[in-house]
Order: sequence, then C-alpha cells, then structure tokens
Amino acid sequence: MLLRLALILLLPLFGVIAFLVAYFVFYQGGGYDAPPSVNIPLEQIDTVSLKPRVSSNLPQGGSRHGLLVVDAQHVNSFSERELVNFVSRVADRGFDVEYLGNFSRSFDPTQAQSRYLEMAEKLRRADSFAVILPRIAYSEREAALVERFVEKGGKLLLVSDPGRLNSINSLAKQFGVDFQTDYLYNTSENDANFKRIFIRDFLPDQLTSGLDTVTLDYAGSVRSSGGGLAFASPSTESSLLSTVERLSPMAWGDSRNVLAISDFTFMVPNNDSLLDNGRLVSNIADFVTETGREFHLSDFPAMFQPAGFQPGSSSSQDGVDILLGSTELLNTGLMVKTGLAQNGIPSEIAAVDDVSRDTIFLGLYDDAPQVSQYLQVAGVRVDDNLGTDFAGDLALENTTITVLDQAQDRDMLLVLADSPATLEEAAGRLISGEFRNDLVSDSIALRRFEEMDQ
Repeated sequence: MLLRLALILLLPLFGVIAFLVAYFVFYQGGGYDAPPSVNIPLEQIDTVSLKPRVSSNLPQGGSRHGLLVVDAQHVNSFSERELVNFVSRVADRGFDVEYLGNFSRSFDPTQAQSRYLEMAEKLRRADSFAVILPRIAYSEREAALVERFVEKGGKLLLVSDPGRLNSINSLAKQFGVDFQTDYLYNTSENDANFKRIFIRDFLPDQLTSGLDTVTLDYAGSVRSSGGGLAFASPSTESSLLSTVERLSPMAWGDSRNVLAISDFTFMVPNNDSLLDNGRLVSNIADFVTETGREFHLSDFPAMFQPAGFQPGSSSSQDGVDILLGSTELLNTGLMVKTGLAQNGIPSEIAAVDDVSRDTIFLGLYDDAPQVSQYLQVAGVRVDDNLGTDFAGDLALENTTITVLDQAQDRDMLLVLADSPATLEEAAGRLISGEFRNDLVSDSIALRRFEEMDQ
C-alpha cells in the first residue's frame, strides 16, 4: 500500500524530468515568426461566382392598379414565405395580391362545389392569376373557368418545378403547354452542382429585357405551342429527353397572356438575388401587372371596384353614381347602394347623369328614352314589347333586362323593368349574383318572372 502511494506521488516528478530532457535534446531554438501580412487591393478580391447584378425593381411604364390572385387551393408545393419577394414586387407596381385558399395540406373532395364558387368569385375581380405547383389536379370545370378568365384578357402565370410534386399539366394543357417530367443538367458548365444550370440564350422580348445570365437550381423543359422564351446551352441535357431541339425552361402558352416557367427556385429568397434572377422576377411582376382585362356583366360588381378595395371595406374614394328613372325608385336605389357597399364599392344616388363617372341606371320601361343610346348599341328595343337579338319580342309584363355598356371609357349598367316591384326583384338578383342565371350574352341578362303582386 505504501509502495503504491509512493509511485503516485513520484509520477509528476517523472513527467517534469521527461519534458526537460526532450526540450534540451530536440529543441533547436528560434521560436515562431509569423509570415509578413499581405495587403491585397480591394478591387482584386473576387466574390462568389453567382454575385447579383445591379437591376432596378421599378416597374416599366409606371404604377398600375389591379389584383393578382395566387392559387393556394390545390395543396400547392410552396410556402407563402418563398413567394414574399415576388409578391412585394407586384405590390410595388400598385397591384393587390390575394390568395385563393389557405395553403391547407388537406384536401376534401366533397368540397368541390364550394372551392369552385370561391375560385369563380376571386377570378371575377382578378386581373392576373398565378398557379404555382398545384399537387391536386384541376378539374375540367375549374380549368374551363380559368380559360374564360384568360379569354377576357386576364394574365396567367404557370410555374412548375421537377424537384417538387405537382399536377400543373391538368391546367397547363388547356393553353397548349406541356411541362415535361425531366430535369435539365450540365456536367461541363455549372456552379458545383450539375443541376444548377445557367441560361444565357433569350428570345428578345420585354419579359427577357435586361437579362444576361440567370441561374436555375432545378429546371425542367417546357414544350408549348407558343414557343420558347429562354433556352439552355447546347451542353445542357435532359434527364429524359433525347432531342436535337433546344431545351427551354420558359415559354409562352397559346397566347401572350399565358407564361409557363419550369423552375421555382429562382424566385425564392435568396436565389432571386443571384446574377440576373432579380431582374427576371421584376420582369414577371411587370407581366402580371400589365393587363387588358375585360370585365363582362357576369363579373359584376368587379368593374366598379376602385383599386385597393377589399370586400366589406369602406373608402372615401369616388365610386359609382346610382341614377334613378324616377323618385319612386329610391328604395331600390338604396338597396343597390347597400349591396355595393358590402362589396367595398362606394356609391351615391345622383340627380343627373355625369358622363365622366361609372353609373348604374335603375328605371322602368317608361324611362327607357333616358338611356336610349345605350339600349340601341346593345341591340335592345323597348316599345310595346321588349325586343332583343337573343329572344325576339317579349311582352313587357313581369320582365326585366340588364345591359352593360362599356363605351367611352365608362361602365354604364342599366336595369329596366315593367314595374317598381319587378325592378326591386331584379336589383335583388343583381346584388345576390342570381342574375348570372339570366345571362344571354356577355353584356345582357334577361328574365321573365312569374306573375308578381304589383
């Protein structure tokens, strides 16, 4: 026991002796001298290869007003955070942005009707529609709704990405677009990842203005009846396609109102700041905010909504004049005024017709001479009968006709009926949206009621 204790006490001494022997035998002296510092001029310090280029986020052609609706109803494979910079650039151009749906990751197939009605209501007010990576396929009914929206001049942005699950072709095929299931890669020119490709070949267009090089992390190819807008280099290949044609990740649809892009990564922070990616995002923001959207009667009351309105809001901005054929129709005018206010549209009962303002005229057939010029343009005749190009001559009793005239940079909506009671019923159908069942054209609704208590 004593021997073991002695050995423990002597161990530190042995360690000191071993260190002194090694120091004097092996150490050559001289110490450590740090190398002299080198001053490198700042201009010679290179940044990473994907440094952003200077580009302006200012809209081309000034500020606009309108609404971009973004689909979030089809279990879409992106988050609201990933789209924040694109949405910001759209807002910078004066547009509002609303989401269709709520990014739910669950999908109830029994709610198809309510989803369709929600989409229809959003698209009535929208100028542009963005569909990004929908996991749930569009139904034929939904696709037809989007087709009608584009036919009215609405812009459609379709974004796919081979790195994320999606069923976008269920909608894209309606517009001559086919997103391929491949991914593009380049083993000879890339940024340390053969799937991160560079795009330098652009068709001259406002959408490609100012672009020299963009980088796409996970792009696929698009085949479209509208032709490509951007093309991969000859050394870029497809994971599935063996073709001599140029591979394009960005293309027009069957019209210049439809843009298809098979890559989502370039829009996502911080990828949107690499090379010319930011300029491309700005150009797309210009695309969705430059529209010639037409509003048909079926879109009522969207044609009267001032910029920036949300349903149920109030505003001091000038809105719509409500012009009455006679004072006995005041209650019906107030009903329409209330209905417009519920849709965020201010209105006033007007005494005279101001041709510089949007107007809703409520009158009886006896008041038709006051608006004869609008009826004549629409091909409507009011005399002993109600004459139209769609239904021939009808007896005036228990009928109502609604006409939208959009000439002279003004929206003029006429609602005429045979009696105050019929007119009140027609105004109620207008506010509730039931009038859409009475449409006989893009600008005329016609209805015969059952015999009413006059």
